[in-house]
Amino acid sequence: MNFRYRLYQFMLGRYGVDELFIVLSAVSCVLAFTNCFVRSFVLQLVVYLVMLFAIFRVISRNIPARQRENKWVKGLILRFYNYRRVRLQRKADFSHIYKKCPACKAILRLPKRKGKHTTVCPKCGKQFKVRVRKGY
Repeated sequence: MNFRYRLYQFMLGRYGVDELFIVLSAVSCVLAFTNCFVRSFVLQLVVYLVMLFAIFRVISRNIPARQRENKWVKGLILRFYNYRRVRLQRKADFSHIYKKCPACKAILRLPKRKGKHTTVCPKCGKQFKVRVRKGY
């Protein structure tokens, strides 16, 4: 039997590689690269622990637990990408400002007209004052 077949047999019923493994491996590589300059025993220990945890996840047989961990990390990554996308959209929008309703915390997109204005939140109906410093 060759090595490839034995590895295939060993990995049957195990979790395998997923997004969290890739993230952990990247974190470990970044920490190892940083440790080249810092030369810290503690940082090197952290690198080893992160890689051991990543390898443990790959060979684990507790598939539901690993799926929950991966789902949690995917949610964090998705939140980061959505936050970044929204920030870029707002930055590109020159003719509007974005204000938060003080009552319900809904984000309102208002026209960018210089001065003091009174606006009504469409979600909760509360009136509040908005001050725009720069017009476009």
